[in-house]
This record gives sequence, C-alpha cells and structure tokens, in this order.
Amino acid sequence: MSDARTFRLTVAYDGTAFFGWQKQPDVRTVQGELEAALSRALGGVIKTAGAGRTDTGVHARGQVSSFVHDTTMPARALPHVVNPLLPADMRIMDAVEAAPRFHARHSAIGRRYEYRVLTRPDLLRDRTSWTPLSAPPLELLQQACTPLRGVQDYSAFASTGSESADPVFGLHLARWREAEGGYAFDVIAHHFLYHMVRNLVGTAFAAAKQADPAAHMRAVLESRDRRRAGQTVPPKGLSLEEVYYEGEPVPWAAPGEVA
Repeated sequence: MSDARTFRLTVAYDGTAFFGWQKQPDVRTVQGELEAALSRALGGVIKTAGAGRTDTGVHARGQVSSFVHDTTMPARALPHVVNPLLPADMRIMDAVEAAPRFHARHSAIGRRYEYRVLTRPDLLRDRTSWTPLSAPPLELLQQACTPLRGVQDYSAFASTGSESADPVFGLHLARWREAEGGYAFDVIAHHFLYHMVRNLVGTAFAAAKQADPAAHMRAVLESRDRRRAGQTVPPKGLSLEEVYYEGEPVPWAAPGEVA
C-alpha cells in the first residue's frame, strides 16, 4: 500500500453477547465484527489492532483500534459510513488519522478500567454492573485499596489461562468512588494481568470484611499467591474506559503536563 494511511478509532460496545475483543473462528467477537464492517465499507481485507483484549462479557466505552488502508475517505467520515454496518451493540465513537507508526496496543502508555457495583438491583443497569448479595461500606473498600498504588509485583491477582505479562509494574490509580446506583472502582496502569481488575475487586470485598482492610490487602499483595486473593468477580461489571498515548494529557501527570 504505497498510499497507506493509519487510522485510530475509538470504539464502544456492550460486551454481553461478544466472546471478547479478539477475533476467533466460529464465535462472535468485537474485532471480528469491526473488521467485517470496515472491509465492507472500504474494500479489501482489513486487519485491526485493539488496545485492550477485553474478555468475554467485558464492555468498553473507550477501546482504541488501529488499522492501515489506502482509502482517500476523510477519517471523520468513518463513523458515519461504518456504523450502519455494525451490530446494534457496538459503535465507532470517533475516528482520526494517526501517525504511520501508531499501533493501538503497542503505542499505548496506560489504560483505565472501571468496575461497576450495584448496591441494590437495577434492571436498567444490570447488563453492565455486578449486583452482589451484599456490598461492604464504600470507605472500607477504599481502605482495602490503599496499598495498591506504586510499582509492585501483582502476581497475587493474576489468573492462569492467558498469555504471560510482566507482573511488576505500577498502578497510577486504584480508587473506589460513589456511582449512580452503587460504587465504581477505577484503576489505571500500563497493562494488566489476566483477570487482574476482577480479582482486585473480589479481594477488596474480602478485605473489607477484615478488621484492617489495608493490612489484609497488603498481605495478599506481598504473598504473590493467587490463592490468598479473593474471588474473580463477574465480567459484566468491567469496562475499558480510556486508553492513553504519548503526547496527550494523562490523569497521573501534573496539571498541564502531557505524557
């Protein structure tokens, strides 16, 4: 492709009926649907990359995808052309032309996930939130997460069954807050281990039942033993909210600074 251009898409989807992001044979995936729609709209076989390989049942408001094509169509026109070809549970929210070397996954320097918990049943939020039988007070959940920030070994929160990743890295944010209908857990890092966010939530719930939630979480963290951590909570509450790239404002920098 001598006139190839690199495009960056922001994609949102309700992950309930998808078998995750990554394209797989004979099952419905976000990447598979996106590539099929792009190929129909632009012609040729289009291969996309995704910033986060969200699992089955996990949602996104801010997934980033990139692809290369020689179309002369303005990037801003892509949502209008491609969205009618996509299923009702996913949408391209934004499209821009990126630098030639841009890659949605490899160029990313941070990802923000949110896990939503309902403290009482809510039919209209049920598809994108977890409703436990009981939820601890918000302040105890937040106490449990105070040891998590900084560069540490997060092996205790990694489930087996996927590609390995370096367990030593830094969490820029690990915070519980009030959200409509319940709570939300926000977490930011360069990358995450398999099921890590869901395991952090499950461990926070377990820690909140202890006399010292922070001490319990710290003991789990320092053990590097998955058996010490809490349950893996359901995927339905998890959403990839934002992806960060160099040269753009990031929430862990000082005001006015960029990555």
